[in-house]
Amino acid sequence: MFIVIEGIDGAGCETQGKNLVKMCRGLINQTPTLIKYPDYDRNVGKLIKDFLYQNKNLSAEQQFLLYSLQFLMDKGLIAEKRKSGIVIADRYFTTALCYQTLEGVDLKKALQFANDFQIEKPDLVFYLDVNPETAIKRKFGEDKEKNRREKDFEFIRKTYKQYQILVEKQVWTKWININGNKSVDEVTKDIYNKLTSLKT
Repeated sequence: MFIVIEGIDGAGCETQGKNLVKMCRGLINQTPTLIKYPDYDRNVGKLIKDFLYQNKNLSAEQQFLLYSLQFLMDKGLIAEKRKSGIVIADRYFTTALCYQTLEGVDLKKALQFANDFQIEKPDLVFYLDVNPETAIKRKFGEDKEKNRREKDFEFIRKTYKQYQILVEKQVWTKWININGNKSVDEVTKDIYNKLTSLKT
């Protein structure tokens, strides 16, 4: 299987991705693989990092293409790994469907791009539904540098509304809404229970 964890900044995608990997090790004959996007350490990730942390200007189309290049470069890896185990992505193309469409990329064109270039489509997207004000408080409770998106409270609120639309309309793939306002352990358990119920 190929699973994506999605949510606004501060929703806890990174934490839940790591927790889900640990829990999935208990599934029979399943070897979980965790991938995180964007990957700042390779290929175009450094340009993305400059955009987010050094405030380098990029158009919506440039952002979309840079992010999408990482998904394209990994499609062979994802396709192979999902055959024999579970691939869990901390964010993915579904993030671009939220963030870059808010910046001006047409959603239909974005979906056509995914189809034309055969970006691996996840089986499930677990969307961590967290109130924007709660997410903002969580993010600023972390002791690490904040990027331009994480500092922009109004943009966080806009992404929340955009994700609601993507979930409601089940855009591109199957989305499952998870109440992310619960404790970390409760959220992990909810995701795991949903996953195992779908696999049985």
